[in-house]
Amino acid sequence: MTVKHLTFIHKFSKSVQCVVRVPDEPPAQGAYLELGFKWNGRLKPKHLPVYRRWILVVNQTLADHWQKAILYGLGIHDKRTELWHFEPGQSPRLVHKLSIGIFQADGG
Repeated sequence: MTVKHLTFIHKFSKSVQCVVRVPDEPPAQGAYLELGFKWNGRLKPKHLPVYRRWILVVNQTLADHWQKAILYGLGIHDKRTELWHFEPGQSPRLVHKLSIGIFQADGG
């Protein structure tokens, strides 16, 4: 059986592009959502605002497509993470800001 995927692509600059692939079906109840990132080039701090907007749209699209709620940790700095909640048909909601980091950029 072949697993169908959803693919999201964003080009941040001539040398930086991201492709996110996820199965067409949502994760099982209680399982983690794993976004399959493939980067060409390196995301830099200057790309972060565009990346943030794009990945919020990706997650909202998944919540709408699957008709499921999603909780997503978005690293926005090497020492800051935002926790976002997505509900089908609603705007993304920032639920918490954490003083820990899950984002790394090359500093360029």
